[in-house]
Amino acid sequence: MSVTSRWSGALAVAALALLGNLALGQAMFQPGSPTRPQLAQPGAPGSGAGQLPFNVGVLGAGAPGMGGFNPTPGGPTGVALSPMATADGSSPYALSTNPGYNPYTAATGALSSMGANPYSLSTNPMYPGGYGYGGYPYNSYGPAGGTYAGAGQLLQGFASTVTATGQFYKDIQTARIIREQSRQASLDTRRRAIEFQLWYEGVRPTAPKMLAAERATELDRARNDATDTDVVTARALNTLLGSIQKSGSLNRGPNVALEDDTLKHINVSGGTSAGGNVGLLKDGVKFNWPDGLMSESFDLPRKRLMRNLRAAVDALKDREPVPQETLKDIRSDYKAIRDRLDESVNDLSFEESIRATRFLKQLDQAIRALSDAQVQKYFNNTWNAKGKNVAELVAHMTREGLTFAPATPGDEASYRALYLALRNFESSLQAAQR
Repeated sequence: MSVTSRWSGALAVAALALLGNLALGQAMFQPGSPTRPQLAQPGAPGSGAGQLPFNVGVLGAGAPGMGGFNPTPGGPTGVALSPMATADGSSPYALSTNPGYNPYTAATGALSSMGANPYSLSTNPMYPGGYGYGGYPYNSYGPAGGTYAGAGQLLQGFASTVTATGQFYKDIQTARIIREQSRQASLDTRRRAIEFQLWYEGVRPTAPKMLAAERATELDRARNDATDTDVVTARALNTLLGSIQKSGSLNRGPNVALEDDTLKHINVSGGTSAGGNVGLLKDGVKFNWPDGLMSESFDLPRKRLMRNLRAAVDALKDREPVPQETLKDIRSDYKAIRDRLDESVNDLSFEESIRATRFLKQLDQAIRALSDAQVQKYFNNTWNAKGKNVAELVAHMTREGLTFAPATPGDEASYRALYLALRNFESSLQAAQR
């Protein structure tokens, strides 16, 4: 036999015992109950040796019918022997007045010294309603009306325990599910945080991104809207040069021819000199000073500077380095000319001041080029713009690490022609790569 079966049997026995106790106690304290010690006459059912003294003690010696029980139904022939007597003096214990009790029914078993068992279901038709075990309104073991009896209460309690236990384990599983959902939500929050960080890094402006955007803008400007200043300063030329070099497929571009006379007036820059440009010196020291620098106050430093520049160029053509003392004098004379221009700026017109300032800037670039350790390459036809077409020119400049330098006075037309050639080649090269 399983544990569940043994528990079910024990619960059933306990329930039956409780039902019996409830019925007995309810009948003993219910007015008119047969189980309550009643007054009876000698020889009546349930009477015994001690019954008469009990009757006398309760009602007194002179009460009629005190010696026994009057079974006569109704009428004045019987006298009520208990407080439950009716107004006409009938006995509530007669068969006609107490349908729930039949003292003449054969006893099935003795429940007390009275010997009779008036509680069989056959002699109490009021069970389970009326004043039965579940219907008595003062039954504290269940609600009025007999909805639940004692055994039902026990079974209901057992069922409630089982239900509560099931709900307990259900709540535990629900809590585990909620905890797992919380963990999943935490992981989802972390994933979203990582996704946001990746998105932010993708849109956050950084130096490389800003530089790439600037280069893209410069390339678009060089392709479509380059100004004359962009051309003569070599800004647009270098932008197109960089785009062509990045393509890496010069042979896929068209054959855009270049004239030797055009390349002769194109200045290039290379080596370690920052912003060096020997444009003023490549044809010898044969340049024209602007009017704003031709006054007597500039004569001494101007003439001395011209003499030292010729000496430096002659040394480079002879494949000899420029003496450091010569470079020092050149820088000193250049500084003296620039300082005097700043002092006399109010004595010059606006155009004279602009031309003088622009010339001094080009002269400064030439002096910077003289300081380059590889400056001799400017004068031995190594660092020059050369090539029969754009592809050869770009290949030469890429191999030597050269870039275009600004134009010197008189070279502007050559720069415009080279710009158009570079733009056509770059545009055709990009179209061929699509």
